[in-house]
Amino acid sequence: MVSPRTHREILPQIRQDGAMIRAKAIVLMMALLSSLLFVPSISAAPMSTLAAKKAPSPIPSPQPKWPPVGFKGNDGVYAKIPTTKELVGLLSAKTTLQKTVKQCEQFSCGAVIVAAENGCVWWEVNSTVFRIDSSGKKVKIGSLSTYSSGSEKRVQKTIFLISGAPYEESVSVSGIKVVCHRSSADRPAYGNSYNAVESENP
Repeated sequence: MVSPRTHREILPQIRQDGAMIRAKAIVLMMALLSSLLFVPSISAAPMSTLAAKKAPSPIPSPQPKWPPVGFKGNDGVYAKIPTTKELVGLLSAKTTLQKTVKQCEQFSCGAVIVAAENGCVWWEVNSTVFRIDSSGKKVKIGSLSTYSSGSEKRVQKTIFLISGAPYEESVSVSGIKVVCHRSSADRPAYGNSYNAVESENP
Protein backbone atom coordinates (compact mmCIF):
# COMPACT_ATOMS: atom_id res chain seq x y z
CA MET A 1 0.00 0.00 0.00
CA VAL A 2 1.30 3.44 -0.90
CA SER A 3 0.73 6.43 1.37
CA PRO A 4 -1.80 9.08 0.15
CA ARG A 5 -1.07 12.42 -1.40
CA THR A 6 -3.02 14.97 -3.44
CA HIS A 7 -1.64 17.25 -6.15
CA ARG A 8 -4.29 19.91 -6.79
CA GLU A 9 -1.94 22.70 -5.76
CA ILE A 10 0.43 22.09 -8.68
CA LEU A 11 -2.08 22.71 -11.52
CA PRO A 12 -1.51 26.50 -11.78
CA GLN A 13 2.23 25.95 -11.65
CA ILE A 14 2.00 23.38 -14.46
CA ARG A 15 0.36 25.90 -16.76
CA GLN A 16 2.95 28.58 -15.89
CA ASP A 17 5.83 26.14 -16.36
CA GLY A 18 4.42 25.06 -19.75
CA ALA A 19 4.50 28.65 -21.05
CA MET A 20 7.99 29.19 -19.66
CA ILE A 21 9.26 25.97 -21.24
CA ARG A 22 7.91 26.98 -24.67
CA ALA A 23 9.54 30.44 -24.38
CA LYS A 24 12.89 28.92 -23.41
CA ALA A 25 12.65 26.47 -26.32
CA ILE A 26 12.18 29.34 -28.81
CA VAL A 27 15.17 31.25 -27.39
CA LEU A 28 17.32 28.13 -27.51
CA MET A 29 16.33 27.43 -31.13
CA MET A 30 17.27 31.01 -32.16
CA ALA A 31 20.64 30.65 -30.45
CA LEU A 32 21.29 27.36 -32.25
CA LEU A 33 20.37 28.85 -35.63
CA SER A 34 22.73 31.81 -35.02
CA SER A 35 25.62 29.51 -34.16
CA LEU A 36 25.03 27.52 -37.35
CA LEU A 37 24.89 30.61 -39.57
CA PHE A 38 28.09 32.17 -38.24
CA VAL A 39 30.49 29.21 -38.09
CA PRO A 40 33.76 30.20 -39.88
CA SER A 41 34.44 28.32 -43.12
CA ILE A 42 37.10 25.64 -42.68
CA SER A 43 38.39 26.19 -46.26
CA ALA A 44 39.70 29.66 -45.30
CA ALA A 45 42.28 28.20 -42.91
CA PRO A 46 45.80 27.30 -44.14
CA MET A 47 46.22 23.58 -44.86
CA SER A 48 49.14 23.37 -42.42
CA THR A 49 46.86 24.23 -39.52
CA LEU A 50 44.36 21.46 -40.24
CA ALA A 51 44.69 18.20 -38.39
CA ALA A 52 42.46 15.18 -38.29
CA LYS A 53 40.77 14.67 -34.97
CA LYS A 54 39.65 11.36 -33.65
CA ALA A 55 35.90 11.25 -33.27
CA PRO A 56 34.98 11.02 -29.60
CA SER A 57 33.46 7.75 -28.51
CA PRO A 58 29.80 8.08 -27.56
CA ILE A 59 29.17 8.01 -23.85
CA PRO A 60 26.54 5.41 -23.02
CA SER A 61 23.55 6.59 -21.03
CA PRO A 62 23.70 5.49 -17.40
CA GLN A 63 21.36 2.65 -16.54
CA PRO A 64 18.62 3.58 -14.06
CA LYS A 65 19.17 2.28 -10.56
CA TRP A 66 17.37 -0.91 -9.69
CA PRO A 67 15.49 -1.41 -7.46
CA PRO A 68 14.29 2.18 -8.00
CA VAL A 69 15.12 4.56 -5.17
CA GLY A 70 12.22 5.72 -3.00
CA PHE A 71 9.83 2.99 -4.14
CA LYS A 72 8.07 0.39 -2.03
CA GLY A 73 8.36 -3.10 -3.49
CA ASN A 74 6.87 -6.56 -3.23
CA ASP A 75 7.77 -9.59 -5.37
CA GLY A 76 9.52 -7.51 -8.02
CA VAL A 77 6.73 -4.92 -8.31
CA TYR A 78 7.46 -1.35 -7.16
CA ALA A 79 5.35 1.77 -6.61
CA LYS A 80 5.56 5.25 -5.14
CA ILE A 81 3.53 8.46 -4.95
CA PRO A 82 5.22 11.09 -7.19
CA THR A 83 6.46 14.31 -5.67
CA THR A 84 5.07 17.67 -6.77
CA LYS A 85 8.32 18.37 -8.67
CA GLU A 86 8.09 15.07 -10.53
CA LEU A 87 4.49 15.71 -11.55
CA VAL A 88 5.21 19.26 -12.69
CA GLY A 89 8.07 18.01 -14.86
CA LEU A 90 5.99 15.20 -16.34
CA LEU A 91 2.91 17.28 -17.12
CA SER A 92 4.98 20.16 -18.52
CA ALA A 93 6.94 17.84 -20.83
CA LYS A 94 3.98 15.93 -22.26
CA THR A 95 1.29 17.97 -23.97
CA THR A 96 -0.77 14.80 -24.33
CA LEU A 97 -1.47 14.97 -20.60
CA GLN A 98 -3.32 18.28 -20.81
CA LYS A 99 -6.59 16.33 -20.96
CA THR A 100 -5.65 14.77 -17.62
CA VAL A 101 -4.97 18.22 -16.14
CA LYS A 102 -8.44 19.40 -17.17
CA GLN A 103 -10.08 16.29 -15.72
CA CYS A 104 -8.30 16.83 -12.40
CA GLU A 105 -9.59 20.40 -12.28
CA GLN A 106 -13.08 18.90 -12.21
CA PHE A 107 -12.60 15.66 -10.29
CA SER A 108 -10.47 14.56 -7.33
CA CYS A 109 -7.34 12.78 -8.57
CA GLY A 110 -4.32 10.86 -7.40
CA ALA A 111 -1.22 9.45 -9.10
CA VAL A 112 1.25 6.60 -8.66
CA ILE A 113 4.53 5.66 -10.38
CA VAL A 114 4.93 1.92 -11.00
CA ALA A 115 7.65 -0.39 -12.30
CA ALA A 116 8.26 -4.14 -12.41
CA GLU A 117 11.36 -6.31 -12.56
CA ASN A 118 10.04 -8.36 -15.49
CA GLY A 119 7.52 -5.88 -16.88
CA CYS A 120 3.72 -6.06 -16.91
CA VAL A 121 1.16 -6.76 -19.62
CA TRP A 122 -1.26 -4.36 -17.92
CA TRP A 123 -1.61 -2.55 -14.60
CA GLU A 124 -4.46 -2.44 -12.10
CA VAL A 125 -4.58 0.17 -9.34
CA ASN A 126 -7.24 0.03 -6.64
CA SER A 127 -7.72 3.01 -4.33
CA THR A 128 -10.19 4.64 -1.95
CA VAL A 129 -11.62 8.15 -2.05
CA PHE A 130 -12.02 9.91 1.31
CA ARG A 131 -13.44 13.19 2.52
CA ILE A 132 -12.55 14.98 5.76
CA ASP A 133 -15.84 16.03 7.37
CA SER A 134 -16.49 19.09 9.54
CA SER A 135 -15.43 17.19 12.67
CA GLY A 136 -12.08 16.23 11.11
CA LYS A 137 -13.10 12.60 10.61
CA LYS A 138 -11.92 10.76 7.49
CA VAL A 139 -15.00 9.37 5.72
CA LYS A 140 -14.94 6.97 2.76
CA ILE A 141 -17.04 8.33 -0.10
CA GLY A 142 -16.10 5.92 -2.88
CA SER A 143 -13.77 3.31 -4.35
CA LEU A 144 -11.75 3.62 -7.55
CA SER A 145 -10.28 1.01 -9.90
CA THR A 146 -7.86 2.16 -12.58
CA TYR A 147 -6.71 -0.01 -15.50
CA SER A 148 -3.69 1.01 -17.56
CA SER A 149 -1.49 -0.35 -20.33
CA GLY A 150 1.60 -2.34 -19.46
CA SER A 151 5.27 -1.43 -19.23
CA GLU A 152 8.58 -3.03 -20.19
CA LYS A 153 10.84 -4.54 -17.57
CA ARG A 154 12.31 -2.00 -15.15
CA VAL A 155 10.59 0.89 -16.96
CA GLN A 156 8.77 3.41 -14.77
CA LYS A 157 5.22 4.40 -15.68
CA THR A 158 3.02 7.11 -14.14
CA ILE A 159 -0.66 6.21 -13.75
CA PHE A 160 -3.22 8.92 -12.98
CA LEU A 161 -6.16 7.97 -10.77
CA ILE A 162 -9.18 10.04 -11.80
CA SER A 163 -12.21 9.58 -9.57
CA GLY A 164 -15.79 10.57 -10.23
CA ALA A 165 -15.93 12.62 -7.04
CA PRO A 166 -16.14 16.38 -7.69
CA TYR A 167 -12.96 18.20 -6.70
CA GLU A 168 -12.88 19.53 -3.14
CA GLU A 169 -9.92 20.48 -0.95
CA SER A 170 -11.17 18.00 1.67
CA VAL A 171 -11.21 15.03 -0.74
CA SER A 172 -8.22 12.76 -1.38
CA VAL A 173 -7.41 9.52 -3.20
CA SER A 174 -5.47 7.14 -0.95
CA GLY A 175 -5.18 3.52 0.17
CA ILE A 176 -3.48 2.80 -3.17
CA LYS A 177 -2.83 -0.86 -4.06
CA VAL A 178 -0.99 -1.83 -7.25
CA VAL A 179 -1.37 -5.08 -9.21
CA CYS A 180 0.97 -6.09 -12.05
CA HIS A 181 -0.76 -8.46 -14.50
CA ARG A 182 1.49 -10.68 -16.61
CA SER A 183 -1.30 -12.16 -18.73
CA SER A 184 -3.76 -10.46 -21.06
CA ALA A 185 -6.56 -12.79 -19.94
CA ASP A 186 -9.57 -10.98 -18.43
CA ARG A 187 -8.05 -7.60 -19.22
CA PRO A 188 -10.70 -4.87 -18.91
CA ALA A 189 -10.94 -1.70 -20.97
CA TYR A 190 -8.34 0.85 -19.89
CA GLY A 191 -9.59 3.75 -17.81
CA ASN A 192 -11.04 4.60 -14.40
CA SER A 193 -14.07 2.99 -12.75
CA TYR A 194 -15.48 4.90 -9.76
CA ASN A 195 -18.12 3.60 -7.36
CA ALA A 196 -19.58 6.11 -4.91
CA VAL A 197 -20.62 5.00 -1.44
CA GLU A 198 -24.35 5.37 -0.92
CA SER A 199 -25.22 7.98 1.68
CA GLU A 200 -26.44 6.63 5.01
CA ASN A 201 -28.86 9.54 5.26
CA PRO A 202 -32.20 9.26 3.41
